[in-house]
Amino acid sequence: MKFNIKKITPFIFSGVLLVSCGSNENSDKQEIDKNLLDPTNSLKTDFDGKIFSIPSPIQMALLLKETNAPFNQELLSNSENLSKFSTEYKQALNLGITGADLGYASINNQNSATFNYISKLEYLINKLGLDGMFDKSLTTRFEKNKTNTDSVLVIVSEAFRNGDNYLKKKKRKHTSSLILTGGWIESIYFACEINKISKNNKVTERIAEQQQTLTTVIEILNEYNAENENDELIKDLNDLKLSFDQIKIDYNFVTPKTDQKNKITTIQHTTTVKVDDKILKEITEKIISIREKIIN
Repeated sequence: MKFNIKKITPFIFSGVLLVSCGSNENSDKQEIDKNLLDPTNSLKTDFDGKIFSIPSPIQMALLLKETNAPFNQELLSNSENLSKFSTEYKQALNLGITGADLGYASINNQNSATFNYISKLEYLINKLGLDGMFDKSLTTRFEKNKTNTDSVLVIVSEAFRNGDNYLKKKKRKHTSSLILTGGWIESIYFACEINKISKNNKVTERIAEQQQTLTTVIEILNEYNAENENDELIKDLNDLKLSFDQIKIDYNFVTPKTDQKNKITTIQHTTTVKVDDKILKEITEKIISIREKIIN
């Protein structure tokens, strides 16, 4: 069975839904969608009619691993700060960040860090009243499959579907938008920090491609801005957008591909990204500043 990655919601992109895995042991052996293992692909989703692409923390971690950059424990958020997050706003944002941390640790086979962040996820999910997502078999399944990255990703894929269904039933769109944002910020933070140490064209392009994603994230935060609590974050992201808007992206048309059997035509294009080091440095500094406000 293949998982349809295009049906994953933005909340799921944050990676936090690892904790919602079911208990079917056989699922770890299922065939995995090749798109999930392709770090060059972004995922597409529909959030209240808005269709956009965003790199999942899993795919961003895979891309970063391709650069051969060593795993950096210092990039992960500090799990000792959990008790400081007393509001749903902070808990949801940090749940997204924690999901990205978990993706980065698991892709790099850091078992100790992986289990640490599973515990952190469980804590935040319980605080948010989303404990119905948590399945106690998760730790056992990770332990069983920890040496097989593909099996771990199958577990993640299953979690994506279960979490998607759970959130649709609960109608927690405000919470979802914050978790999405936290996961996105942490993924871009990883990319910026690793690229700063060892510049890589693929990573630079992936960062630049977030120009449109950032616009959509801001729109979603505005749409679900309960009691104006997102105002400061929206202000910071709009400031970040000023830097992203200086990136030049040229889209070049490519002849569409037609699947005659299924009668599906896919519109295609290639992109050329132009971003100088000054702008990249500016984006990196702003992402770090935004993240610091969230995790502290």
